[in-house]
Amino acid sequence: MSHVAILGTGLIGASIGLGLRAAEGTGDIEIVGFDTSRERERAAERRKAIDRRGSSLRDAVQGASLVVISTPVLATREVMEEIASALAVGAIVTDTCSTKAQVMSWAEELLPSSVNFVGSHPMAGKTEFGPAAAEATLFQDARWVIVPSRTASSAAVETIAGLATALGAKPMYMDAAEHDAYAAAISHLPMFAASALFRLVRDSEAWPEMSLLAASGFKDTTRLAGTDELMAHDIAATNREQVIHWLQRLRGALYDIEDMIADPDRSEDLLRYLAQLNIDHIAYHDGQVGRVEIDQKGSGIPMPGMTDMLLGGALSERLRQMTEDSDEDTQTRQRRRFFGRR
Repeated sequence: MSHVAILGTGLIGASIGLGLRAAEGTGDIEIVGFDTSRERERAAERRKAIDRRGSSLRDAVQGASLVVISTPVLATREVMEEIASALAVGAIVTDTCSTKAQVMSWAEELLPSSVNFVGSHPMAGKTEFGPAAAEATLFQDARWVIVPSRTASSAAVETIAGLATALGAKPMYMDAAEHDAYAAAISHLPMFAASALFRLVRDSEAWPEMSLLAASGFKDTTRLAGTDELMAHDIAATNREQVIHWLQRLRGALYDIEDMIADPDRSEDLLRYLAQLNIDHIAYHDGQVGRVEIDQKGSGIPMPGMTDMLLGGALSERLRQMTEDSDEDTQTRQRRRFFGRR
């Protein structure tokens, strides 16, 4: 019987256990779990995400062929230190942390050369946390980033790719720095932006009234403010430079929008910006991802026919009207200047 150890039985760890149990050909696998919270352990066991609980980290990994570290990022170093001497020769160790560079460094420093470390990050989750929120299908169709260490065998890398595939995910290979830069933009930035927005509005003296008006738009936009605080803190602590980089770029983007709104003469620029944004977001929402791109070269809004189709002709008509109004305003000013000089 194969022995899999899951260290950390929260949302991700318990979902991995449930997914393994539901996958084909995994009936002979024994899943041993360990968590610093005995309540989470018991909940994971009740949900059959794990078969039994280890009495300690070292006990959980004894004889394990695969060890999955699914703890908050800053706890990962301590876990590696604790299990290092108890790992079986040839064991494969992976993690599910949201940042990778620091984790890869700890693995190289702390884990014995007799084991294979393959970093990973399933790009899936939700704001609910704990084993009660776990789902066997959590990773279905999600990308599962794989970051092999320099010493990991090809068989170990294939094993983690196989784990991802068995759970319904799609393996994607990156190096640690690349992962952290990209994750900062598409995962960490939205979380901190949502947090700032919610904190800003929640701290307003008018919150008692505004909260009554808040509907799905505000709730959807600020959903990630409900992220587990330990995870959010550890992401900031271990990906500081990239998170700050993207927050600064967001600040610049907000200034650009502010400038367009503040200047009445840039009304057409604002409409064009919003129209292009609408088109790009519809394409993304409909699955246009990766290197399939809209050709945005040329004039302000590409593909006017597409614009008309998506927005029912209203945008093009509005732009035409704004252009006519702008031309009329220009002619009026020119006439006034001409006659004023007479």
